[in-house]
Amino acid sequence: MPRIRRPAALALSALLAACQPLPHPFADDRPPAALLRIPDTAGVSIAPIEGQPQAIAAKLGAAAAAALLKREIPASDKTTGRGSYRLYGRVFETRATGGRSAVTALWRLYDAKGRTLGERHARLEATAADRRTGIDAIVERLAALSADAVAPLLTDEAPPAAATRPQQGGRVRVAVRKVSGAPGDGATSLAKAITTVLQRQDLTIVDAAGKADLYVEGEVAVAPVARDKQHVKILWRVRRADGAEIGTVGQENDVPRGLLNGAWGDVAYNIAIAAGEGLRQLLARGMPPAKS
Repeated sequence: MPRIRRPAALALSALLAACQPLPHPFADDRPPAALLRIPDTAGVSIAPIEGQPQAIAAKLGAAAAAALLKREIPASDKTTGRGSYRLYGRVFETRATGGRSAVTALWRLYDAKGRTLGERHARLEATAADRRTGIDAIVERLAALSADAVAPLLTDEAPPAAATRPQQGGRVRVAVRKVSGAPGDGATSLAKAITTVLQRQDLTIVDAAGKADLYVEGEVAVAPVARDKQHVKILWRVRRADGAEIGTVGQENDVPRGLLNGAWGDVAYNIAIAAGEGLRQLLARGMPPAKS
């Protein structure tokens, strides 16, 4: 599981919350139980959840196991079988819009031999009223979203064509070029985060100076909007090797002034997760036709 640094009191009206063209993944993505391929009764063993808030992390493992069981996937946070899949999770919290907070669960699944099968995430926004109602309801909702996210990793369905269509005997080659205009370490952090997210799509990521089928470019613009606020806009462009632009994915929001002047930490990873689906769609649109 990638190490997630949680900046103290992330006063971020999450950049990803205003992501206009992006759908909300995992909302209705429940595969039929017949497609699930847990071998025999090996099941899924869920390791203790790391991260903060501790109250959520402490209960999420058991709740996720229960949610997987409802989807006819054997799972436990207490026992590990010799043939079990291993599921590792980490949670972190950020500020969202409208006085809400967002809790994100990052998951990585391994098979019994320790090979990585994939990574998924689930994100839930909660109001102050939700928290007063009790943490259990939040944990249950986050667990349900997590089960929806992880279940497709355990199906016999073929991966999306956008990620796996052969190109001259290999996978689609994508290069992430330099991100321009970002304050602090945003140029480096955003490029690394986007690269990590795209690698999960079974794409071949090549060096920015190398030969690629498609290129991803990022541009960050920061402008003052009030004495204590800045408007941050991030534009991702996908281009073909000949320079033709396929399309863009935009993200923008107001954030506290100076918030992004140093290390971006979790913020970069959150932005990359939110942009991932939109970029995947653009990459699929820009792929060269399959050769017969």
